[in-house]
Amino acid sequence: MSATVELNPGAGTQTENRSRPARTVRAKHVFFFVYAVMTLFVLYRYETPFLDSRSPAWQHFAKVTWWLVPHGLAGALALFIGPLQFSNRLRRRQLQLHRYLGRLYVVSVFVASPISVLIAIKQGPPSILMAAVVQASAWMLTTAAALFCIRRGNIQQHRQWMIRSYPFAMVFVFTRVLLAIPAIEKMGELGLIWVVWGCIAAACFIPSFVINWRAMFSSRPGQTQQTST
Repeated sequence: MSATVELNPGAGTQTENRSRPARTVRAKHVFFFVYAVMTLFVLYRYETPFLDSRSPAWQHFAKVTWWLVPHGLAGALALFIGPLQFSNRLRRRQLQLHRYLGRLYVVSVFVASPISVLIAIKQGPPSILMAAVVQASAWMLTTAAALFCIRRGNIQQHRQWMIRSYPFAMVFVFTRVLLAIPAIEKMGELGLIWVVWGCIAAACFIPSFVINWRAMFSSRPGQTQQTST
């Protein structure tokens, strides 16, 4: 996620203006590279067992096997489409593809989210049911807000709501990475509750810092901030 900065006449130098976006772009690429590695780790550790119908994973989710198929497909689409929607280059060069992927992302969210609640009800544990409800509701709400904004032609607000939406998809990856830490894994259900709620809380609040971080740390009150993805 990058941010462009417009300066008032006389504020700063051209060299400073050019260097700031470059640092932000590099930071975005590094973040998504690390996130991609984490996603591959999660897929290998937690999803490959489903390739074997005799694995304990299949037995564990026997109650919700058929719900996992649409949930998994829709969730995977949302996970992989989201980072592409934050690509400035793709949006500039392939606007129609950007719009098509955006529609597919919205559909995926509204398929995966309610099914995740059904799975939580049927599969349990009951202690994380409310967490599933909060995550699913927040994911759909932020995505609906992003869709509403772009339908009204408010591109800046659309981008900001997309920044708020995607972290709720990222909860899937970050919770599983944290649960793979031996000390947390040994905590059992308590560790699961702490990790899930912690990641949901982070998904609620961190996007606001991402959207406004330049305004927060700017030393020039005359700067006008425009945040984009």
